[in-house]
Amino acid sequence: MFELGRSPVLLLYRNEKTIVVGRNQNPWKECYVERMQRDGVQLCRRKSGGGAVYQDLGNSVFGFLTTGQAGVDFKQRNNAVLVRALEHLGVRAEVSGRNDLTLDGRKISGSAYKLSLRKERLLALHHGTMLFSVDKEGLQKYLNPSKAKLLSKGVQSVAARVVNISELHPGLNHEKWCSAMIEAFSEANGGAEVQNLEKLDRETEEIAAKYLDWDWRFGTSPAFTHSLEKRFDWGTIDLNLQVEGGVVKEAKVFSDSLYPDFIDRLNAAFIGLKYGPEGLVELRIRLQDCSEAPLPQYIEDLATWLHSAM
Repeated sequence: MFELGRSPVLLLYRNEKTIVVGRNQNPWKECYVERMQRDGVQLCRRKSGGGAVYQDLGNSVFGFLTTGQAGVDFKQRNNAVLVRALEHLGVRAEVSGRNDLTLDGRKISGSAYKLSLRKERLLALHHGTMLFSVDKEGLQKYLNPSKAKLLSKGVQSVAARVVNISELHPGLNHEKWCSAMIEAFSEANGGAEVQNLEKLDRETEEIAAKYLDWDWRFGTSPAFTHSLEKRFDWGTIDLNLQVEGGVVKEAKVFSDSLYPDFIDRLNAAFIGLKYGPEGLVELRIRLQDCSEAPLPQYIEDLATWLHSAM
């Protein structure tokens, strides 16, 4: 793994199909989690803020790692490198708002930032995306679900008009972008040493494993409540959940079902479950002794509904 010294470091890479959420976001509010799991789209949570983004191999990712003193405008310095790299490719982009780059008024890049103090040194991380040929259908398919009555304390993403650079400048891609970025970064820093990090060392693999852990991706989500209601042939279910750390802390089920004891069992069974598909597996286990007809069908109806609703 590289060491961050006094010289800045630039990372350039791509991800397979992935949704990356900000540190303070609720993935269930931002994404179609069940659809992602079905289609093999990875969910990751970063340590920096900002909104949720969809990434695939048509999207280039950059990361600036720098050290400095408080008050240094590292964002302006890094944005100058980004704009200069695009100029090398014949693209004239503009810095827009706090976090974006735009081309003809449409977003082509978004960024997030994190500052930390380590051993009396100020460390700055500025990372973001550059859209060359990202699958925009993926943006719509996996991001920004409409979940009525899911109230979260987390930060919500802001929709923006996006465009792929290749739509306006055909032929540009990740490889050409990397070459242009290395050139612009070298110009800004009086030279640069290029390293290929395709082969991860043990320390990096351990860090990656941590970021793929359920507790980090889902368990650090802000507290939220979710109220769901469904009318079945056998009665109405009005389910109210309070979720903290990705786990159901309180649950209240209201129903006009003719099996009140089953509804009482449901109230107890939800407590301590992981919110989402993983928890529904455990819910079935907790209710498996409800064998009195027609309760097995009730459980199946509930599980099918909640699998899509949660």
